[in-house]
Amino acid sequence: MSESPLQGEVRFKVPLPIVLPLGGMALIAIVAIGVSRILLSVPHELAVVIGTALAANILIACTVLALRPQESRLTWAELAVAASYPLVISVLIAASGFGQSGSAEAHGGAEEAAPAAGGTAVEAVNVAFSTDVLELPADEEAELAFTNSDAASVPHNIAIYEDDSADKTLFQGETIPGGSEVTYQIDPLAKGEYYFQCDVHPGMNGTVTVE
Repeated sequence: MSESPLQGEVRFKVPLPIVLPLGGMALIAIVAIGVSRILLSVPHELAVVIGTALAANILIACTVLALRPQESRLTWAELAVAASYPLVISVLIAASGFGQSGSAEAHGGAEEAAPAAGGTAVEAVNVAFSTDVLELPADEEAELAFTNSDAASVPHNIAIYEDDSADKTLFQGETIPGGSEVTYQIDPLAKGEYYFQCDVHPGMNGTVTVE
């Protein structure tokens, strides 16, 4: 007795010409974003050295594989580890905070940039603000001292918006590179609570209390 078509195995054909390029692009995007985040977390000078070493290692590994395609999978894995070791070094450097303290000392130090009474001083370090609450006087001009203690390649600013939708801008400070500082002059704001963020890194944000 022949088997009914409904009782047979259902098979789906995977459109490899579409799936493989999309998967490859997604993988490349994930790796590129991950590498950029790691390099941004270390001092600029070290990021250049690590990026150059990583590129050279990948080029050498690809050359070896191209010249010896018959190499075993174990050799491929060893080459992948050897090519990526600069990233491992950069992760360890970022985790240890090496270079960040020197940057802070060179520009007044983290302690000097700590928020003063009234929340009129803010520091950016390790892609984060030193406070998530700013306190400003109501109905009068205010000064806000801002120090960017991150690497020179990591710019930041402070902008104040009506709410966290960031649709209505109340104040937008100049974007400065790492290792710089600026004093913002903020026009009078009405009493209330507002939202502030770094426009370059919106994940750095907090609340402005005006009273």
